[in-house]
Amino acid sequence: MQAPDDAPGGSQAKPVDQAAQAAGSAASGRPGSKPAGRLGVRPVRRAAAWGKQKYAGSSAEHLWDRLNAVDFINQGLLFAATLLLCFFPFLIVANALAGRSAAASLAQRAGLNKQAAADIGQLFAPAATTSSAVTGTASVVFFVLGGIAAATALQQLYERVFDLRSRGMKDVWRRIIWLALLVGTAVLGGWVGPALRNAAGPVVLAIFALVAATAFWGLTQWILLGGRVSWRKLFPCACATGVFYVGMVAVFSIFFSSMVVSEDKEYGPIGVIFALMTFLIAIGVVIILGAVVGLVWQERGLSFATAFRKLRRTS
Repeated sequence: MQAPDDAPGGSQAKPVDQAAQAAGSAASGRPGSKPAGRLGVRPVRRAAAWGKQKYAGSSAEHLWDRLNAVDFINQGLLFAATLLLCFFPFLIVANALAGRSAAASLAQRAGLNKQAAADIGQLFAPAATTSSAVTGTASVVFFVLGGIAAATALQQLYERVFDLRSRGMKDVWRRIIWLALLVGTAVLGGWVGPALRNAAGPVVLAIFALVAATAFWGLTQWILLGGRVSWRKLFPCACATGVFYVGMVAVFSIFFSSMVVSEDKEYGPIGVIFALMTFLIAIGVVIILGAVVGLVWQERGLSFATAFRKLRRTS
């Protein structure tokens, strides 16, 4: 009669049992074992805790809270829709009455190539056709109301950012003044822009664009807010908006043409509208982000000198 240890297969069973016990001890987290699933977890947790500690109470958290309070994503979408439905007709008619093509003006300001400009051009009627269609009191009224509606949307956007009460129809004349400023700036830009591009280098052109954008957005905020916010408080907001706007135009000049062409090939003329909506949404986001960044910059007591000193300490 054989002993249990001498049973067939008994010698092979022990190593199997020992291997199972070793695997169980590793899975149970006994000392001396490192579970494969937890390798590298501690550094990740430490990094996450460090990031959370640095983010809490920081300027970045304050900026995000400010943007959430404004509801900037939805507001940017609504503003883009207002631009498309109300402001585009105003610009089309204004360009037609001045004898210019709205498609050519848009292509020039967005930095489109010839193919993309041609795709944009198929959306618009010739300037002569549009100007001849603007006849009678009703056409003029709708033309003016479209511009006022866009100015009203921009004014309400700034009142929301600066936490001011709306004054309703009392500020209609301010909106008309802003429309006059916009038209004058567009005419001046169309006259000076091409000559400056040919005569100046990219650095001089960027500096001029930044100064012009800062001045325009500063005047826009002051006019639409009715002087209820001081110039000292508006300047950082206007400067930030100018920086973001020039940066947005520079970025869109790189890929916007290819976007328009590809959307037109894939969807037809409606695809060009999709591309234009992307551009308009970006404008709405830049307007909100610039104003909020300027406010946070002041509320947190930030300055370029302080940022430079912190950078020197960390380096």
